[in-house]
Amino acid sequence: MTKKTRLKIEQILHLADLAGVKLTEAEVKKYQDQLSQTIEYVSNLKNYHVGKAKITYQTTNLSNIFFPDGEKNQRAFSISEALLNAKNKKDNFFKTKKIL
Repeated sequence: MTKKTRLKIEQILHLADLAGVKLTEAEVKKYQDQLSQTIEYVSNLKNYHVGKAKITYQTTNLSNIFFPDGEKNQRAFSISEALLNAKNKKDNFFKTKKIL
């Protein structure tokens, strides 16, 4: 078992400063406990031997589809096909409500 890591108050304040948040004394204590527990939990990964594990960079087996130059993509929608069932459209674009 590894030695327990306890973050110092200065470290919590430094992280808060980097995140641009102001913390009360109660929050500093709370996050000191929580982040210390998180670091301890993650440090447990050192105990696992993964030398023979296959490297996984994605799990869905999806891949990009590339077409040689000049070859037409038969799978893509045309603009008119994409907009065929659109409730609101304007100038070959989907029209939506304002987000901000």
